[in-house]
Amino acid sequence: YFRKSDGKELQGITGVISRQLFPHEYDSVPKRILEAAANYGHAVHSSCETFDKEWTNDGTVELQDYIDICKENGLVHEASEYLISDGENYASAIDKVFRTGEETFSICDLKTYYGKLKGEKLERCRWQLSIYRALFMKQNPKAKVDKLFVIHLRNKQRKDGSFDHVKELIYVDPIPENICFDLLAADLAGEQFKNPFAVPEDIIPQLSRIKELIEEKNKVEEELNALKANLMSSMQFLQITSWATPEVSLTMKAP
Repeated sequence: YFRKSDGKELQGITGVISRQLFPHEYDSVPKRILEAAANYGHAVHSSCETFDKEWTNDGTVELQDYIDICKENGLVHEASEYLISDGENYASAIDKVFRTGEETFSICDLKTYYGKLKGEKLERCRWQLSIYRALFMKQNPKAKVDKLFVIHLRNKQRKDGSFDHVKELIYVDPIPENICFDLLAADLAGEQFKNPFAVPEDIIPQLSRIKELIEEKNKVEEELNALKANLMSSMQFLQITSWATPEVSLTMKAP
């Protein structure tokens, strides 16, 4: 939470996104794991922020990966933890603002998620960055935001001694400002936001069936390829190029 000068508490954007779009995202995750993940994320954020503000390098792999990504992509740091707000009810801090021109900027969120950043995780990032973009441009009328992206950093040791190492920059497409403000308006009114990007209920069973069919197709193709490889090996051994039965004709093509 942030507070206005009159003492009113302003709600954070991530809380809105959780309530309205991903209410059960962490239901099955134990509290101790969530706390450990939050502490790790805070440490990485602090490391990158200290470097950007004071040029202090703490020697961590995550910071070096961040530095490398900035160099490789020509990122020019403008601000860290940049506060944005609608001035009345909501406020959040943007992890990173990079300058790309006299009046143009890119907005970035640092993530330390376990595993690949895809599916709901990436969609959550897209909503977060898009709302940040909408509020940033409302707060700075002359400014333009040209790109939204996530910098995904991670270097946690696994139980077997290896490291879960992630170093990537992922661009996301912005959600139109009017949709972002509709989400905030619905939340403020205590209503459930109707996500225009949500999969319609009648489509969900079809997607599930497609997934099942793809899995079946992969299994069949794996078996088919094994049989074909065995047949080809036998034909090469016998030095013949074709076999035929009343049902099937096989021809081995030249390389």
